[in-house]
Amino acid sequence: MTVDLARIPLYDHHAHALFREEVWRQAPIEPYFSEAEDPAMLADFVRDNLYFRRSIRDLAGFYGCAPTADAVRAARAGADYAGLAARMFAESGIAHWLVDDGLWTDQLLSAEECAALLPGIAVRRIVRLETELARFVERHDRARNLLSAFAEHLQALAPSVAAFKSIAAYRTGLDVGRPAPAAVERAHGALRRALVPGRPPRIAGKALVDAMLWAALPVAAAAGTPVQFHTGFGDPDLDLRLANPLHLRPLFESAELRGLRVVFLHCYPFVREAGYLASVYPGAYVDLGLTVPYTSVHAMRTAMHEALHLAPITKVLLSTDAQRTPEIFWLAARWGRRTLAAALEATVADGDLTAAEAEWAASRILFDNAARLYAADRRP
Repeated sequence: MTVDLARIPLYDHHAHALFREEVWRQAPIEPYFSEAEDPAMLADFVRDNLYFRRSIRDLAGFYGCAPTADAVRAARAGADYAGLAARMFAESGIAHWLVDDGLWTDQLLSAEECAALLPGIAVRRIVRLETELARFVERHDRARNLLSAFAEHLQALAPSVAAFKSIAAYRTGLDVGRPAPAAVERAHGALRRALVPGRPPRIAGKALVDAMLWAALPVAAAAGTPVQFHTGFGDPDLDLRLANPLHLRPLFESAELRGLRVVFLHCYPFVREAGYLASVYPGAYVDLGLTVPYTSVHAMRTAMHEALHLAPITKVLLSTDAQRTPEIFWLAARWGRRTLAAALEATVADGDLTAAEAEWAASRILFDNAARLYAADRRP
C-alpha cells in the first residue's frame, strides 16, 4: 500500500517570515541547518550533520547543479528571489502560512509583506506573547497595570489573529507557577531599571513570564484562541530539561483555563510525552515541525510513529517551523510528506489502520486538523 500525499495541501500552522532580499543575499547558508549559534559550530561542524548533507543533495536537484555546498551557493546566488519563493512554495503545496512575527523583526518581512510576496497563500499572524508584552513595559510603572493593559490588548487582538505563542521554554522554562504579586512587581521593576532607549526589553524574569502567561491564557481560553508553546529542542538559549511539555500539565487541570487549547511545538525529544498529554487532555495537541526536517530520516519517521502511539490522529499536526529562506519551507514540506507517508504505510502493514483510514489520517495531519484548530470563524 502506498500513501500518496502530493495532492494534499499543507496547512503550515507555525512558521516565521522570510528574509528581506538584501539580507537573504548576504546571509551564509550554514545557520539554516542547525540550531547552533557558536561561530565555531557553524564554521567547522554544521556541514557534517545529516540534515545539511541530505539537504544539499535535495537542493542541488532543485537548482540543477552539482551536489556540493559551493554549487548550491552559486546557483542560489543567481536566483530571482521573488520567483524562487513562488516556485518553492508552490512545490511545497503550502496553502496556509501562519507567521510568528516576533523573531528578527529588523531582518524578516512582516506578515503583510509575506502575503504580498506570495498572494496565492493565506497568511495570518501568530502573536508572540513575550515580544508583544515588551512593547508595554515602558508605559507602565506597576506590574499589575502592565498585565491588565496587556490582557485588554490581547482581548482586542484575539478575533483577528491565528494564535498566541509563548517562548517561555527559552526564557524561564515550562514549569509555570503562580508568582506572588510582590515578586512580579520586583521583576517588573528590575526590567524597567534596565531599559535601554530604543531597544525593546527582554522579558526573562520568571515571576514576570509566569504572570504574563496567567494574564494571557484566560484570554485565550475565553476567545477560543489556540496557544502555541515551544517545547523540546532549540538553540542554546534553552535549557532542554525545562522544555519538556509535561511541565505544562497543570494548565490542563486548571478550572480557570477550561477550554484552553495548547499546541506543543516541535516536541523532540519529548514526542512521546506530548503524545501522552494529547491522549488524556482534550486541549492538548502535538506538532512535529522542526523535528522535521532538522533530524535524520530515521528520527523523523520515528517521531511520526511516536506521535501516533497514543495521541488521537485528530490531534497531530505538521508545520515547517521554517524561516529566513524559501528553501527551508521546501525541505520541510518535502520531508514532512515523505516521512508521514512512510509512517502511515507502516500503520497499515501493522494493522493499526486500513488503507482508507491512512488516507484520511494523512489529510487530517497535513491540513484538516490545523484548519479546524485555527479556524478564522472560531467561537469560544
